[in-house]
Amino acid sequence: MMSSPLLQQERLAKTMLACMAFYALLAMHLYLPHLFGIGLQLPFNVIGWFFIGLMTTLGLWHWHRRRLLTSRFWLGLVVASSLLWLPFFYSHNNSVAGHALPRMLGLCGGLLFYLALQQCRLNGRGRRYLLYCLLAAVSVEILLGLAQFFVLEPDNWFGYNTEVRSPYGIFQHRNVMASFVATGMVLALYLWLNEAKSPWRGFVLKSAWFAAVLGAGGMLVVLLQSRAGQLGLLLGLLLLQPLIWQTLIQTRSKRLLASLLLIPLGIVLGVFGLDAFDMSKRSLSIYTQADGRFDIYAHGLRMWLDKPWFGFGYGSFESAFYSSYADWRELTPGAPPLFTEMGHPHNEFLLWAIEGGVVPLLGLVLMTGLVLQLLYRLPFARSLAWIGILAPIFIHSQTEFPFYHSLPHWLMILVLLYVMDAEYGRRRLLAAPPGWSRWPVRAWGLGLMLFMATGLYAGQQLTRYEKNEERTEAQLQAVVNPLIWYDRVAFYRHHWQLSRALLAEDRAQLLDYVSWARRFLTHTPRAGVYYNAYLALATAGEEDEAQQLLNEARRLYPNVQLLRSHRILRAREHLATLAPGSSVAELNKAVPLYDHLRPAIGGAY
Repeated sequence: MMSSPLLQQERLAKTMLACMAFYALLAMHLYLPHLFGIGLQLPFNVIGWFFIGLMTTLGLWHWHRRRLLTSRFWLGLVVASSLLWLPFFYSHNNSVAGHALPRMLGLCGGLLFYLALQQCRLNGRGRRYLLYCLLAAVSVEILLGLAQFFVLEPDNWFGYNTEVRSPYGIFQHRNVMASFVATGMVLALYLWLNEAKSPWRGFVLKSAWFAAVLGAGGMLVVLLQSRAGQLGLLLGLLLLQPLIWQTLIQTRSKRLLASLLLIPLGIVLGVFGLDAFDMSKRSLSIYTQADGRFDIYAHGLRMWLDKPWFGFGYGSFESAFYSSYADWRELTPGAPPLFTEMGHPHNEFLLWAIEGGVVPLLGLVLMTGLVLQLLYRLPFARSLAWIGILAPIFIHSQTEFPFYHSLPHWLMILVLLYVMDAEYGRRRLLAAPPGWSRWPVRAWGLGLMLFMATGLYAGQQLTRYEKNEERTEAQLQAVVNPLIWYDRVAFYRHHWQLSRALLAEDRAQLLDYVSWARRFLTHTPRAGVYYNAYLALATAGEEDEAQQLLNEARRLYPNVQLLRSHRILRAREHLATLAPGSSVAELNKAVPLYDHLRPAIGGAY
């Protein structure tokens, strides 16, 4: 008869796999109306973090009752993560470090989830089921993407734009969708190479599944027209070639050889799909036109070289980038202004180096080295294959910001690393934690679930508030969890304050709004907030300070129409003509205040 601890361990493993399967097949793909953005501004990320909290709670609920199972790799990740945390506590440049706190907590949440997986002590079959769950999630997204491109009609329930026809799945962004699908395609091919051929029926069904992912995924990657996704897929397949060749020599599998032909077949079908919807010309322009990334990378490198040791401070990238770029542009005749609202340099290594200097950069290099060390003892072909599986998301992280846009990408990387570590790493048994430690761990998991559940509802409240033309302040006050969208809720509340103060010409309230705006601009320098603050100062009679603020805004954003002289003069004229006792609705009609805080391009959870 199985002993009680082993029985509990088996039940825990089955429960964890059931949670992962439910998330991969259903919960990850639930669509709810939202205001767009990144991180927790997207409902599917909130749902994902709820499930991470659930699985972390399950895996670590009884962690104090026996010795902890972990690995040298996980302990190395903890050391590397501590290097990423260190600049958060720098005393000289951390005035807005709290703005980076969600990013840091997301890192810790991932490490705890990884530790919870280790406590399940999954065997080889269980780890393969984890990989099947990842592939199932990719399969559902492929179906969703193809339905978006070929099936959905205008004014559909998903809010998908059928004129643009960019099948982004649940991710709301084609590049994020592309790297996710590309990772699934490489994973499907790897699983096929390692799939046992018995029992025969199961092997045939799995082979059909893998083949469908390769064919449909190849077509979707073309339809997505994502350079980052296509480059990641190409690199992943190239790194898998030695293992493919080795397997073909050993097994002479005609099915495997036929499956490889499904990828170019899918690509050809994708090209025909683009041509059928008259998108081939636009597709060609995507590959021939340069974007602003090279300018961003060049200035990001200048920023790091300017402050290589301690950086500009966590949470300060957006404000530091535009301020330093304005300084450089003044010294460089002909330098073009960059687009606005950018909270990430489109390169993960560059972000940490700019904000934290050399220490977090060393942490990221250490993490990369730990992965390579983990694979060092494997046969060369298999090591390259695992690197190929990780390649699409890694390439994407060096050209954009997938981990801030998509929780499924972070989860996929964690699960892939866990499987690699469990199969090839060196395990370590640590002493059982003290009994009191179970309460903080349980509080983390349960608190995360509660925060995300209330945050999901809060997101729906804010979405209804934003889309309601007759919105009221009472609706804003009713938001149950304003912390999940802290900046936007604060913006909305102070916008009400500004509207009332402008109507009443309340100088104290106007200056109070300006005080908040200046604090806000230290970490999120938006042209619209500068515009609102200028009108507040001008109405309060602070003309010199108002002009100084406007000059600062124009220096940062010389190409923003909202800050042009004719827009400013028109707004002031309309303010002067408002009759006493006018309503907020009349104010908004007469003076177009900046009333919608758009999310940054990049950012934190």
